Amino acid sequence: MEFGLSDYYVIGELITCWGSFLICVNTILSYVLYDRSQRFFLYAALSTFFASMFNMISVYNITHFTEHSHFALTLVTTLYFFSLLICPFFMTTYVCDIAIQSPKAKKIFCSIIGTFQTAFLLIVLLNWKTGWIFYYDDVIGYVRGPLKNLTYLYSAGYGLIILSTVIVQFKKIARRIFIVFALYPFISLYFVAIQFLFPKVILTGVASFTSLLFAYLTIQSYMMEINLKTGLMTETRLRKRIATHRHAGVLYVINIDNINVIQSSLDVAELNQMYLQLGQIMMTHFPRNAYILSLNRLAAIGKSVQEVQLKTDLVLEDIKKLSSDINSIIPIRIESYSAAIEVSKDDNDYDAMMDLINNMLVRAKTSQLKALQVCDESVFADRERKRCIYRILKRELTLESDQFQVWFQPIYSIEGKQFEYMEALSRLRGTELGDIPPQEFVQVAESRGLIEMLGFVAFEKVCKFISDNRDTVKAVSINFSVYQMMNPKVVENVLSTIERFSLSPSNIVMEITESIFIDNYELVMKHMLELANAGVKFYLDDFGTGYSNLTNVISLPFSTIKMDRSLVLAMEEGQKGVSLFFDLVSTFKGVGFKILVEGVETNNQNYLVERAGVDYIQGFLYSRPLPPHECVELLRRSTQQIKM
Repeated sequence: MEFGLSDYYVIGELITCWGSFLICVNTILSYVLYDRSQRFFLYAALSTFFASMFNMISVYNITHFTEHSHFALTLVTTLYFFSLLICPFFMTTYVCDIAIQSPKAKKIFCSIIGTFQTAFLLIVLLNWKTGWIFYYDDVIGYVRGPLKNLTYLYSAGYGLIILSTVIVQFKKIARRIFIVFALYPFISLYFVAIQFLFPKVILTGVASFTSLLFAYLTIQSYMMEINLKTGLMTETRLRKRIATHRHAGVLYVINIDNINVIQSSLDVAELNQMYLQLGQIMMTHFPRNAYILSLNRLAAIGKSVQEVQLKTDLVLEDIKKLSSDINSIIPIRIESYSAAIEVSKDDNDYDAMMDLINNMLVRAKTSQLKALQVCDESVFADRERKRCIYRILKRELTLESDQFQVWFQPIYSIEGKQFEYMEALSRLRGTELGDIPPQEFVQVAESRGLIEMLGFVAFEKVCKFISDNRDTVKAVSINFSVYQMMNPKVVENVLSTIERFSLSPSNIVMEITESIFIDNYELVMKHMLELANAGVKFYLDDFGTGYSNLTNVISLPFSTIKMDRSLVLAMEEGQKGVSLFFDLVSTFKGVGFKILVEGVETNNQNYLVERAGVDYIQGFLYSRPLPPHECVELLRRSTQQIKM
């Protein structure tokens, strides 16, 4: 009979061998070396390939058992049974890996499955002596043993484990993944049932392969256009949607602003659960139209502005509930901003749309606008203004520029009763747009990749200023951004610039905000220690504005803690604020830090911070930021008054 051996039909096993081989090759050439989850598919496909191959050889031996020794016949069939259930074992382990979040529970689950599989393998090995599963008779040939149905029971057992796992863990896995593995055991058991009812139709390999192929192709397609953490479609899919859409709609984007702080505070299981819930929120309100652009940015397509505004309120309400759940773990609220733009049926420039969306999100964050921002004429005008600012920055970020300036705000010493040094503050003045506020041009520099250049040009101007006024200016503090501190050559650039202007490293104080350490702790710490060893001083800037890790504060080479203005304002609100401020100052000074307070604007504030025992004060009460020559004059007058 064609594609058969005697009374046995083996065409399914031939196809299974070839298909399993192709999955193995594709997996090895794509992800297996890098993606742990892909290895499960490789191992499952390999075991299916060998099971089908040994099965066909066994069928041939059964029909020609008189031509081979009992040892050879038993060896091949043992190898078949040995590899038969490895595929469902690895697929069950894969489901455990993606569905169970707790490392301890995952370890227990895998141990139970491993024991389950090991017991079967031992029975197969013992079968050589016991004949429990099969044996070869000299006259009859292949004979099934008393445990002949054990493989069917194991297959059913693995199917039930997979099904029960995805049902129990339904809320912790993406909806599409749940559907795939809820169907997986039924597909496998369908072919197992046919094999059980019709023993001459060889489908044991087909049962594993068909289920494996279904899961593999589905997961692979999801990995290309579906984010498995959230279950949302990827940005690639959204680009295609915008490029090929035939109807008008509204592009909606929501940005989770403080995702880095949240990531640093949650463990992997809690973080995965948060992403999954964010995905479910978006899919609930925008079914089949929800996307993930990055770890902190989600998007959706709506039919009208009114619909998107309504659904935005619902999304924000659900995120508020999710934030309350997170608050039970860490005291951090999810901060989000959202924007939307109408898309006509002729609009297909995705990048231009996202450029406008980005402008709106930046404006929303700057102005703390929590409501949905809808694109209007002001957005287009804002985009053009930012483009103009970008051109100005490209032109003016030079040491010789008169429009990009560095001003200075003097810092008053309580002990010395004079202005001892100053903070450098970047300014952009006298441009074709007039004077541009720092927060505006800094945002443009960050979004357009100029922030590192801006920082180093400002640093050069500071060094030149100190060099030109070395008789009056002892030291200047300057902010360094994460982009500068992550530059592999930051230490070399800073020290060579100091040397070029014939300065001492002690003339420079670098102000660093703690948020810089969230993702780059090791690298930033390395650069800080190298600069500190050379003589550069470090201040921790903006203490009190957000999440603070006191371990970082103590372990890094900070000499001074710069208290944010928000802590000063809190003292005026009541005794709790006063007590908190006083305790912080006392604690930090007790371990050797100096304390600088910024934002002091009234006599009452000045009285409170002096009572707390701070070392330095900075604020409008003492001096506003001044042009270089005015600041030098103020320092000279301050020094002369002390001498008098």
